Amino acid sequence: MTQVSTAIDAKVAGRAMLSHPFYQAWTEGRLPIATLRDYARQYFHHVEAFPRAVSAVHSACPDRDGRRMLAENLAEEEGIDAGKQDHASLWMMFACGLGEDEAAVIGQKLNPETRALIDTFRNLSRQSYAAGLGALYAYESQFPAVASAKIEGLIERYGISDEPTLRFFRVHESADVEHSAVCRGLLDRLPAAEQAEAIAAGEELAGALWNFLSGVEATATVN
Repeated sequence: MTQVSTAIDAKVAGRAMLSHPFYQAWTEGRLPIATLRDYARQYFHHVEAFPRAVSAVHSACPDRDGRRMLAENLAEEEGIDAGKQDHASLWMMFACGLGEDEAAVIGQKLNPETRALIDTFRNLSRQSYAAGLGALYAYESQFPAVASAKIEGLIERYGISDEPTLRFFRVHESADVEHSAVCRGLLDRLPAAEQAEAIAAGEELAGALWNFLSGVEATATVN
């Protein structure tokens, strides 16, 4: 039988973030800084909402060891560990490094696709443990490669190399390797009756992420 995580990987491959034209244009340096600022303002609101989805999956997890591992994930997102910053603050540092200010980011009117991404994550994380876990894996399994590509693009194409601006991506280069491994192990232990729901949720979340990028791309200027 195909493992649940492998099945989600196959679904995600068709809507992988790094294959989206918007991210490809960023990696190649074809987006104006103003477009990256637009993206940063939109995406902040997903980053800020994301810990609530992790919290819902954690609270629904029936496995004690699984809850402990998900709790560690949540603690990292919220910056609970001593000396660590919450990830929304790290993203704000990125936005400000592009020339934004906090008030503009916080007050940004959300695109319909941004709102749909936030709502999809929230709804799936509360639908069931299996659905929430599938959605969480579909996101975190992609992010180490995304983070590496964004760092490379920012440094080589935009001349942005200061660590405060890059820190969100530096953290996720490594953190989400561990987080996705945790989710993979939990997914592959799901009862057979719950596996299809997890796979469907992973596919749905991958689609919402893709559509979010399309929403930003719709108003973008590409050189």
